[in-house]
Amino acid sequence: MSTKKPTIVNIGIRLRDERMRLGLTQSDAAKAADVGFSTYQTWEKDRSPNAEALARLHSVGFDILYVVTGIKDESTLSNEDSSLLARLNQLDDKARRAWLASAAAFVESYTSSDLL
Repeated sequence: MSTKKPTIVNIGIRLRDERMRLGLTQSDAAKAADVGFSTYQTWEKDRSPNAEALARLHSVGFDILYVVTGIKDESTLSNEDSSLLARLNQLDDKARRAWLASAAAFVESYTSSDLL
């Protein structure tokens, strides 16, 4: 078992890695964490986010286990899927329901057509 402790610098690097994996800007990530842009920037440089902010980032696809420990979650989504999920999670409930209905209709139409 490794005795290497996570450092703030490593946490910042991993936050940036996750943000980039999800295709988010620092502004997008700040919005997802419900903090100001400059606060988020300091997290990627030299400060650690609190548990509440980490929970918010997790809700848009950040692999928080990786951010904190450096251990990647094997069930982490692909970059493309994570990016799509992160953007979907930024929608309000009404827009999310409309998007899901549209996506379901598209899949139904596509799978029942001659395109397969």
